[in-house]
Amino acid sequence: MSNKKNSKQRLKELKKADQKIKRERGGKSRKKSGKVLVGIAGGSAACLLVGYVSLAVYYHDRFYPGTVINDNSFGGKKVEDVKEILKKSSKDYVLTIKEKEDKTELINGEAIKLQYKDDRELNEVKEKQNSWLWPIQIFQDKAYTVSMEHSYDEASFTQAVNQLACMQDANMTPPQDARLEDDGTAYQIVPEVEGTALDKEKTTEVIKKAVDERRTEVSLTDEDCYLKPAVLQNDEELAKEAEKLNKITATQITVNFGNGTETVTRDMLKSWLVKGEDGTYTFDVNLVKPVVIGWSEKYNTYGKPRDFKTSGGGTVRLTTGDYGWRVWQDKTTDALIAALNAGQSGELEPTWLYKGQTHEGNDINGTYVEISIDQQRMWFYKNGTCLVDTPVVTGNPNKGHGTPKGGVWRLKDKASPFTLVGKKPDGSIDYEEPVNYWMPFNGGVGIHDLTKRSSFGGDIYLTNGSHGCINTPLDNVRTIYENIEVNTPIVVY
Repeated sequence: MSNKKNSKQRLKELKKADQKIKRERGGKSRKKSGKVLVGIAGGSAACLLVGYVSLAVYYHDRFYPGTVINDNSFGGKKVEDVKEILKKSSKDYVLTIKEKEDKTELINGEAIKLQYKDDRELNEVKEKQNSWLWPIQIFQDKAYTVSMEHSYDEASFTQAVNQLACMQDANMTPPQDARLEDDGTAYQIVPEVEGTALDKEKTTEVIKKAVDERRTEVSLTDEDCYLKPAVLQNDEELAKEAEKLNKITATQITVNFGNGTETVTRDMLKSWLVKGEDGTYTFDVNLVKPVVIGWSEKYNTYGKPRDFKTSGGGTVRLTTGDYGWRVWQDKTTDALIAALNAGQSGELEPTWLYKGQTHEGNDINGTYVEISIDQQRMWFYKNGTCLVDTPVVTGNPNKGHGTPKGGVWRLKDKASPFTLVGKKPDGSIDYEEPVNYWMPFNGGVGIHDLTKRSSFGGDIYLTNGSHGCINTPLDNVRTIYENIEVNTPIVVY
């Protein structure tokens, strides 16, 4: 029993000793591996450092890869090499100027006395590329622009630019704004015209900048050197104006003068339109009125000659008087303009200053007074029926008081009773004559009763005639007075 315990104890001690040996061996192994790794890392760092320093030294006086100066690639080149390249390129420099219509023109270095002058701008660009910062800067944007504006003669440059064909006024087509144009039926928008006219000042600046930067090509279109139209075809105001004008000129109006009509044509509407400072369109009275006057002269019958069939069956030619149709020109013009401005299509009747009874024949339609000087007789017709047929006494022609004849006059007024007053040339009263019925039709000449007369007709007027009025028996003048209206035609022949 004692031997077994001893054996077990011994076995435990042997295991502990073995584990200790293993731990000691493992520790030595790890120390050895760490030393190896440190050695490798140190070697890599040394390599990186050598590479970093080598590139820093290399790019100390060279431009980074991908460096572009004035659109030219100079990556990896030394500053002095670039200067030499620019110096040589100045002799062969040509700027191509691209214009509209696929045209091109050239300006060469010789014309502007171009030569390279070192103003150290290239050195300044190189200084921006810090070679010790190459790991960062080499991946950044490396496009630069340097100015070489002092390397050519300004006067020669100006002369070369001014002599370009595109800069000549004779070769420039000015831009045209989009506009409205009438095609005969409607207003249409005519598109703008771009033209080829240049902004000379801007063009000179653009070309100068291109030369300063030693660019080999410049597009005047891309640089926005051409003058542009101020109004384009998609302009909203232009579209609204077209719509407005088309609506206004689509108004259809006819003016009915009774014995004829006049149509307001589209051409008339166009010619009458005026545009105000606020952009609104109206019809100008000074343009419309002459047309209305022309129409009135065509359709007026007021005071014009006319034929008249007498009660005796004959026909007389009446050439004077104030009866007939007469257009009130101002009122008619105003009414027409109001309708046009409102865009009201339809038929319009003129405003009449004086009216006849009908637009047919001699304008007399069944109701009138007919007076025959030779027969010393008067008839009154109403709606074609003769209500009065009476002898009368007219003015005494032998004393210079003959009744005006050969015309048609309008009845001007009616009064009952009335006192006739005659005056002498000096203004004093010649006579005063009270009458029961008074119907004037031509100045101081009228139809009235004269109760102190006992007889009428015959040749009385030649010796005892009136001062020009139509003396009428009381009963007959009463009938006329009670059945006649103002403006009734009075025919005297």
